[in-house]
Amino acid sequence: MEKVILCTKNKGKLKEFKELFAMLGINLELISLFDLNEEEDVLEDGNTFKENAYLKASFYFKKYHLPTIADDSGLCIDAIGGKPGINSARYSGFGPKENIKKVLKELEGVKMRQAHFNCDICFIDQDGNDYYFNGKVNGYIGYSESGDNGFGYDPIFMVNYLGKDVSMASLSEEHKNHISHRYNALLEFAKWHSANNLKEENNE
Repeated sequence: MEKVILCTKNKGKLKEFKELFAMLGINLELISLFDLNEEEDVLEDGNTFKENAYLKASFYFKKYHLPTIADDSGLCIDAIGGKPGINSARYSGFGPKENIKKVLKELEGVKMRQAHFNCDICFIDQDGNDYYFNGKVNGYIGYSESGDNGFGYDPIFMVNYLGKDVSMASLSEEHKNHISHRYNALLEFAKWHSANNLKEENNE
């Protein structure tokens, strides 16, 4: 099985990627940065999710000369101009709990709370070619935290699931993995990867 480096140090994201790869039948062996005892961090100074995904994927591709996959994802809230956006992970400067507090503070008194999670994936193959895949999930920001699953902004991001409005953190991992922005982006990647493999087999 072909190996690919997953360019993240977020254990929640690593777990989600592994589950989604298995669920979508993506026939690649994920190697994490933890497996590589990787300590270097990538400066994510791009202006878009897509640019930041490329910065991560290209950094580790050049270092290890193996295919890489990286995503940059975040929460975009209409009422505050798409923030926190690419700064989602470091919005408050003090971690996930404080990020949530900052968002709720900024939305005090705001009724129109539409938002979406965005995920851009960059895959760099063994020849150094880069490919991109996007996924989104729409919802709105709740007024308080609820649910114990997920990570990041999941406790305040509300979605309609089976006719009920619930936080992403209230969904089981299995249910979340069928609707998340990362699922939608990886679904596009899975389709492309499957078609690409079929093309290679037909050319052999």
